[in-house]
Amino acid sequence: MSTKLAFSILPLLVISLWNCSSSNALVAQLPQGVTAEDTPPKIVVAITVDQMRADYLTRYNSGFGEGGFKRFFSEGFVGMDHHFSYAPTYTGPGHASIATGTTPAVHGIIGNNWFSRTDSAKVYCVEDTGAQPVGMPGTDPGSAGQMSPHRLHSSTWADEFKLHFTQRGGVEPKVIGASMKDRGAILPAGHSANAAYWVSNGQFISSSHYMDELPSWVQEFNDSDALEDLLASGWSLRDAAETYNGSMEDNTPFEGTWRGGERPTFPYDLQALEADNGGQDIIKGTPHGNTLLVDFALAAIQAEQLGVDDIPDVLALSFSSTDYVGHKFGAHAMETEDTYRRLDDQLSRLFAALDNTVGRGQWTAFLTADHGAVTVPGLEKNRGLPVDYWNPEPMKAAVQAAVSERFGRDDLIRTYDNDQFFLDRNAIRNAQLDADQIARFAAGVASGFPAVQRVLTAADLRIGSFTEGAEANVQRGWHATASGDVVVMLKPGYLEYSRTGTSHGSPYAYDTHVPFLMMGPGVPQVRSYERSEIRDIAPTLSALLGFPRPSACTGQPILDLFSE
Repeated sequence: MSTKLAFSILPLLVISLWNCSSSNALVAQLPQGVTAEDTPPKIVVAITVDQMRADYLTRYNSGFGEGGFKRFFSEGFVGMDHHFSYAPTYTGPGHASIATGTTPAVHGIIGNNWFSRTDSAKVYCVEDTGAQPVGMPGTDPGSAGQMSPHRLHSSTWADEFKLHFTQRGGVEPKVIGASMKDRGAILPAGHSANAAYWVSNGQFISSSHYMDELPSWVQEFNDSDALEDLLASGWSLRDAAETYNGSMEDNTPFEGTWRGGERPTFPYDLQALEADNGGQDIIKGTPHGNTLLVDFALAAIQAEQLGVDDIPDVLALSFSSTDYVGHKFGAHAMETEDTYRRLDDQLSRLFAALDNTVGRGQWTAFLTADHGAVTVPGLEKNRGLPVDYWNPEPMKAAVQAAVSERFGRDDLIRTYDNDQFFLDRNAIRNAQLDADQIARFAAGVASGFPAVQRVLTAADLRIGSFTEGAEANVQRGWHATASGDVVVMLKPGYLEYSRTGTSHGSPYAYDTHVPFLMMGPGVPQVRSYERSEIRDIAPTLSALLGFPRPSACTGQPILDLFSE
């Protein structure tokens, strides 16, 4: 080869190598969660199933089809050891922690309701008296519509997602939340959402935080017969009774009943029960509430044109009916298993619709829960387990009497709320007493009750550093300015609740262990047994799609979901 020819092709080789290098660099910089076209998924669907224990995935597996829960197993990531790393495990803190990537100690949603020293009253996690209700023309939803995320002290992943993918000229993602519950719609959607919708008196409503009036498509949905048709269909078992192998027999003493109902047995005539059970809001406590939510979600996708262009959108759905059913009937009732079988059908319908309207391989979805639930203590006690019901009133009275006698004043304890004593700091200061001394004395009295596992004071939680176990969970759920001065931890399996149905709120595994499932572009088919936490979801989404983490995020990406 001549020197002249060699020099003539050298620039071509350099250009070719540069192009190859640039292409590889570009691919290297793209986040893992892009589509085959190297674009973000057109829509992210964030699914929260209220009160879903992790074991429901396996216990109810035989009743699931291939297109709902099982689709995550066949196409995506399954976190088998996913936990809330804090307590109290309630709906408000759960949704807030999923959304923000941190815990109540940071984001400030320390319960569904909690005592506020500033207000000298209990407050609700999403109440906002500065917001106005937005309902159907000619109706007034009242305080049910005075809601917003203003008590949430962090941005959410949806907030960061929206800003990151906003383009020049104001073209931005749409973010919409929907649920039977206000807190289930508002907290996942975040501060900057376009809309959040929840159900009151059988209709989807919103607040002035998002809009001045309901969009026409929401009004049309409310005017339709969708809810009435579902109630008219009643509630019968989806399948033959003998196939419900994950449940006890129908009609046990551990199940609650409807007001006006004689016993907890199928079938249920919902129209006959409607008047005594919240009117049309009775739908919330049946699997039909989940069906109505998917109906509404599909209407939103169509009307709002979600996922139809290159600007990705967010649809946050919280299925609340599972919680209402679990509270009434418990974790081993046929009603609960039937609700999950029917939810599986609705997930399958939702995913098929996304395939058809957005395109297979063009959307990402994840599913988790806001908390789990304890097995009905009466059932476990009959089986010989060391569990029981808890009535805090004797303990409260004993602590109040002992503190009054020891310190010579009866105004030092302000209230007892969410398993916490709140001291009256003004009274203590005026009396020139030591708050930590009073707290430790009260803790000593409370710890003498047999149902109490341990009592932690504000000083313990401010100064101590618990690294594992229930105490660490309590510490991550304790807010330095909003929480109480003395925190009472019950023994595992103890519950302050009625003798039928179940509840949640503890730092123990039955309340903390929930599913985490994800599928979509760039999500590997992996079943992971590595421990992960609920606060890891937001940074995992952030890493997968390349947008910033929420402002107060303390979680970490789940590494098993990422290729090396």
